[in-house]
Order: sequence, then structure tokens, then C-alpha cells
Amino acid sequence: MPRLSIIQELEDSIDIVELVSKYAKLKKTGANYKALCPFPGHNEKTPSFVVSPGKQIAYCFGCHRGGGPLKFIMDIENCEFKEAVDILAQISGRKDIKFGNSKKEIENEKDIFSLHQDIVNYYKKALFENKEILKYLEERGMKEEQMKIFNIGFADSGHNLYRHLEEKNYKETLIEEAKIFSDLKTRKDKFLGRLIFPIQNLRGDFVGFAGRIIKVGEPKYLNSPATKIYDKSAILYGLYQGKKEIIEKDFVIICEGYMDVISLHQAGYKNTVCVSGTALTEKQIEILKRLTHKFYLCFDNDDAGEKATRLSIENLKNKGIEVKIIKLENGKDPDEIIKNGINFQEFIDNALSPIGFLIQNNKTNLKSLEEKKIFLKEVLEVLKSYSDNVEKDFYIKEIATKLDINIKIVYDEFNKLRFKKEEGNDAINSQNYSYEQVAIAYILAYPQYKNIWQEKILFLHKMPPSFSQILTNEKNTESLPLEEKELLRGLSFEIEEKNKNSNEEMIINSIEKIIEKINISLFKEESSRLKSLMQKDKNDINTLTQYNELLIKAKKYKIKT
Repeated sequence: MPRLSIIQELEDSIDIVELVSKYAKLKKTGANYKALCPFPGHNEKTPSFVVSPGKQIAYCFGCHRGGGPLKFIMDIENCEFKEAVDILAQISGRKDIKFGNSKKEIENEKDIFSLHQDIVNYYKKALFENKEILKYLEERGMKEEQMKIFNIGFADSGHNLYRHLEEKNYKETLIEEAKIFSDLKTRKDKFLGRLIFPIQNLRGDFVGFAGRIIKVGEPKYLNSPATKIYDKSAILYGLYQGKKEIIEKDFVIICEGYMDVISLHQAGYKNTVCVSGTALTEKQIEILKRLTHKFYLCFDNDDAGEKATRLSIENLKNKGIEVKIIKLENGKDPDEIIKNGINFQEFIDNALSPIGFLIQNNKTNLKSLEEKKIFLKEVLEVLKSYSDNVEKDFYIKEIATKLDINIKIVYDEFNKLRFKKEEGNDAINSQNYSYEQVAIAYILAYPQYKNIWQEKILFLHKMPPSFSQILTNEKNTESLPLEEKELLRGLSFEIEEKNKNSNEEMIINSIEKIIEKINISLFKEESSRLKSLMQKDKNDINTLTQYNELLIKAKKYKIKT
């Protein structure tokens, strides 16, 4: 079967609504579905992302990204065509389709994931054979069900694991890639004597490990270093287990520790994840944004936890995220709160806004002018991302009271920042299409009006070949490069949606306005060319005749010369 036919067959086999639901919380509106844009870098508060099952398209009217299943995956996963095909093939169960890496690279990737799975199985077996460690976990309140859900294990021996992997016929070079041995010569497991928390990516593949010391010692946690398959800045522990609940509850709780995640899941808060570092990273924010736009930060009740909260607030600014901060007054971390039998829901219900947190947790005395200016700038930078005017007004009054300054000063400083932000956003969000692209998109949306384009365009032969070929039915968009095809497909869908309440007269009027702009552009181009020729040879009768004919045409088509 030809390659294009295979791709088309693959796309046709995908349910676009089911596919997009893995990345965004969809709400049915008429025949379509809407959601806040899930694409990286586009922050919005009003949904402009639309999924049309009838047209098999997922497209954002705000950032103009998306298209069919393949283009959607390329944009959402930020991957190339071949990798997107592989992802769709995996989703649809088409094992016969593989456009991505070479066979050798594919086999290596399968082997590294298989290796990690076998390491997890080994650690799990070691845990359930060790009654002392099981007793330790039970005393800490961890139930066997959670041990299995999170694949908890135990590193019982520094040498047996390597022998186990050798017996499984894994090569030394592959074992080395996992980076779980301190030294391949001694073959000693770096996690020896530690409780093991296997780390999974969003698809459920095991990609790394965290080892927690059981007795007294340092470091408390030991983590896998970065590998070919593990980037801690792009991984959230518990996300694989909790993604469904995050979508259903439409908010996520983000904490610091692995035990926090397990304790909260066990207590019914399965929409909990934890970072694998000091604060929420840009990559982690983009991953979570696909599932929800409500983030509850719940870091430890200590200096490090406060620092992580402040840094996360900074990273979440202007991302279109509703942020709340859970303050843990009666314990160091969520794990301790749950074990002490305290109702965690009360902490969620009383969560602070970022401004409330910054005001409440300010450590300076705010007596000096410099301290006041620094604090004011910090809180207003966060406040400008708020959309609710009542909330903004409330916190401006709070800030003025906190700083003991005139409220008008706070409003003035806030407005300076706000207008600066709005000016910047205009430049960021603007997206330009060529007149030719808009014209083709209109033809795709309303093929019944092709005759208008043919009759009213000044120089049809000077239009790009793709326009003329589509206008005359010589070719269709399938023959275009993927990027161009999907751009036109998305733009055509956007035009139809925006004109869905327009009558025939209004649509024709829109078409004629575009034709007018195209004609002006073509006239200027041709006029400039002929004037240039006449300057070189003033006696060239042929060029002069062409120029006069151009002026007559301009008058006919009502182009101002």
C-alpha cells in the first residue's frame, strides 16, 4: 500500500475525541467539543480549542495549531512526523506501521524499557520476600494494595541483581545505560538496602528509580541520574496512576515526596503527583496543563518547601493556571498529616491564592522603602495574571494595608505593569497568513463559490500553482506537504466555525474583501515590474501598452491606483 494511503488509513482509524481526551478536558458544545488550549506555550482563560468529530480535526483558534490526528500529535508532543506516526500506530494497535527510528534504535528502546521492567520485578519480589521491610511499611501505614499499584520494591543485595540481569541475557552495555550500579566492575547496586520507588512516564513505562533509606543515614533519597529515557524535569511521580482522577476532578495536588503521593492516593486523593526536584518545572507544567488548569501546591512546611512554593509560583505566572497553595499548619508534610488522622480536605478548602501566600509568608519587616518596593513588585507581578476583577481589587487593598501606603499608589503601579503586559501579548499572539493561504482555506470551506474567485481575481495566472490547481480541481490538498496541508485544513475549519451564523451574502462579502486585498497586492507587484522596465527603456511600446492595459483592468476591478 502506498505510504500516503497507510497514513490516511491510520488517521481514519483514530477517534479524534478519544485521542484528544488524553490531553485535555473536553466539554461537548453542540456537534463539537471545546477545551482550554492544551498546546505548549498557549495560555488562555477562555476556551478557543475545538474538536470536531465530524471533520476529524482538533484545532485552536487562538494559537492556530492542530489539525488532524497526526498534526495534533506533532504539536502536542512537539515531535517530528515519523515519531507522531509511531505514537498513533501504538494507540491504534497497528504494529505493522513503524516510520520512526531505525530497526536497531527501536530494538534498543524496547530493550531498555524491558530491562527496567525486569529490575522492577526483581525489586518487588525482594520486597514481598522480606517480612521485616513489609512490617516497616505496614507500620508506616502503607497498605499492600498501594505497594502493588506503585510497584514498591526493596534493593536486597548489591550483586544478585546484576547476576539476575545477566541470566536474562541483557548485555553489559545496556545494563550500564540504566545507571543503577555504582561500578560495573564491582557490580554493586547503588540502591542497596533502600526502599525502591520505581518511576514511570505518562505511558506507564518504567524509566528510573528513587531509593529511600530505611534506617538513619544520608542521603535520605537517592535518585536515578539522567538517562536516555529519564529526564526528572519532565517526570511527575504518580501521574501515570493519577491522570484519570486529575481529569475527572479537574485539579491536581502537587507535593514534594514519594510517600506524600502514596499516602494521599491511599486517602482518596488520587489526583496527587510529586516533583522530582526542588520546584515545578516548565516541562512539568506543560504536561499537567493538558489534564487540568487548576494546580494546588502542597510542598513541605519548612524553609525548603517555602522556597519551592515561591519558585513554582514564579514559574506558573501568566500560564493561564488557577493556582492555590495548601498551607500545612499541623505537620511537616502530607504524609505526616494523613498518618496523624487530620482531615486533609480542610487544607484543600482553605488553600491560599499565590498573593495570599506571599502576603502571609513575607519574612521582612517592610519598614524600609526598599523592602516595600521589592515586595510590591513581587506581588503585583503575580497579581497581573489574575483575571477576576473582584479578586484583584481585594488583594490591592490587602497589599496597601500590608505596606501601609496609599491604595492609589498600588493601583498606579499595578496599571503600569498591566498595560505593559497587554502590549507584549499583542505581539506574541498575532499570527499572519498570506492572502493566498486564506483564499485556499475559503475555497476548501466553500467550494460552491469557486466561480467568484475565477471571475474576480485580477491575475489568476500569477497566483501560486497550489491555488490555481485547487481552484480548478487539478489537485487537492493531499498533494501538499503535511505542514501546509494541515495549516490549510485548520484555517478552513476556523473560517467555517467563525462563519457558522453567517448567511450567503455575508460569506460572499468576506470572499470579495479577500479578493480585493489580493488584487491590490497583485496590481502593485505588476505595476512595479512594468514601471521598472519603462525606466530602463522609455521607448518600449510593448511595456507601455501593458501598463495602460493594467490601469484599465485596475479601473474595472475598482483598484485605487
